[in-house]
Amino acid sequence: MNDYKRDNRKPAWKQNDRPQTPMEPRLCPLEVEIRNNDIDQALKVLKGKMAKDGILAELKRRRHALKPSEKIRQKHREALKKLRKSRGKRARQQRTNTTD
Repeated sequence: MNDYKRDNRKPAWKQNDRPQTPMEPRLCPLEVEIRNNDIDQALKVLKGKMAKDGILAELKRRRHALKPSEKIRQKHREALKKLRKSRGKRARQQRTNTTD
């Protein structure tokens, strides 16, 4: 018989047990002032504001439905990306601290 005990660690994308807070709805609508009848500039500003608020990313996500298995894979990919990013930040901080 094999006395191997299963590892009790959670996968990287499940390690954070904090309850996720939903995005708070905006209380005021996005407004852009059009100056000198320059609509192109106003559209550019509007797109920037929408990107900053995450509206464009939300629209892309809702464009088509994902199967549950695809949702899990996507969450896993995003968690790994976040983990790699934080490790890179930590490594950069350590390098700058050692050179001081």
